[in-house]
Amino acid sequence: MESVAFSRRLVLGGLSALAAFAHAGAGRAGTKPRIVSLGGAATEILYALGLGDQVVAVDLSSGYPPEARRKPNVGYYRAISAEGALALSPTLIIATDGAGPKEALDVLAASAVRLVSLKEVTTAEDVSSRIVAVAEAAGVPERGAELAGVVAADLKAFGEDVAKIERRRRTLILLGPPRSGSIMAGGAGSSGGHALALAGADNAAAALSGWKPLTDEAAFGMAPDAIVVLQTNASISLDEIAQRPALKDSPAVREGRVIATDALGFVGFGPRAAHASLGVARRIYPEAVFRDLPRRAWTFADAPAR
Repeated sequence: MESVAFSRRLVLGGLSALAAFAHAGAGRAGTKPRIVSLGGAATEILYALGLGDQVVAVDLSSGYPPEARRKPNVGYYRAISAEGALALSPTLIIATDGAGPKEALDVLAASAVRLVSLKEVTTAEDVSSRIVAVAEAAGVPERGAELAGVVAADLKAFGEDVAKIERRRRTLILLGPPRSGSIMAGGAGSSGGHALALAGADNAAAALSGWKPLTDEAAFGMAPDAIVVLQTNASISLDEIAQRPALKDSPAVREGRVIATDALGFVGFGPRAAHASLGVARRIYPEAVFRDLPRRAWTFADAPAR
């Protein structure tokens, strides 16, 4: 056990020294930060701030904007390799909430590279706070304040229209099968639950906590008025949802309110939050009036809910 611990200290020490050398070199040369982004929302914010050229690596969840996919990839942000991230000689690592594992974050935190961990987003106000945090870490606070203000204005305008909804619909939000093969439902306290609240919908799976496998027994009792299906690399089709015995007779399926939307845009809570929520809300409440939001530079590649 002592030899294993000693070896770990040697590895950590070597990585820290390597990172310190790279960080010091960057400071002397007066170069821009070299940023590793761990989480799709952080990557979106960096690009919206005009810092895409300073991003040296991203994680697997960083699918937007499309050019981010051409960056070196360090794996999924919940299962990162500290050694892989530090090997790119970053001077700044930005990690969204949920990044891990803890052992990898401990290595990054102990290195000479600055690690900024973003807080969980649960409200519209938190979206702007996250943007400000990224901008300040990257040394562009003025750009951050401007971007945060614009996004906050869009969320405020959308929120005013949401407040006029007369009857909120019970909505189920689903995530395509992970390695376990189960369809996951977003319960209370989940990113899906927070996204539904932002879109003006009540969570039909509020009895669950976090993301949980959706059993037929639980689904029968939910009888959702609408279903939001998050689109990822492992998406489930709308037809598959509509044909599930526990959901096929629900108001959502009978009345045609089964909605597919980009997962990162809707539950990532990045700069596209207002526009993504608007697209979903219009499908949940086709009878309601929602104002168009200004087309922003960071929403050009948006895929509307369908």
